[in-house]
Amino acid sequence: MMALFLQLNNQLAHWITPYINDISLALVATILVIYGDKLNQVLKRFVSNWTFLARVSAFILMCTFGYGLLTVWIQPFVQTALLNIALMYRPAFIVSCFVLLGVLAERRRQL
Repeated sequence: MMALFLQLNNQLAHWITPYINDISLALVATILVIYGDKLNQVLKRFVSNWTFLARVSAFILMCTFGYGLLTVWIQPFVQTALLNIALMYRPAFIVSCFVLLGVLAERRRQL
């Protein structure tokens, strides 16, 4: 029974390895969705005394370039971290990360 589980885990690890780039992007995007409101609050405090047009422009720039840059900068670090995890632990770790993000989303009333 244990040998079957280890074999299935090993097959799953090999199957998901080519998708580590996409998985790391999904993890980063999920984190930004869960905590994006905090970044928006910081921006709101910073631009609260600006004119309407300047506040709207700052928000647009933050959403288009700010979140995009954060994603592009953080994703390679997450990808490298996932690739450095031993192959036999990788599937469980990835599933655990998504479960943790689900719990965090639930606690922040995102679900």
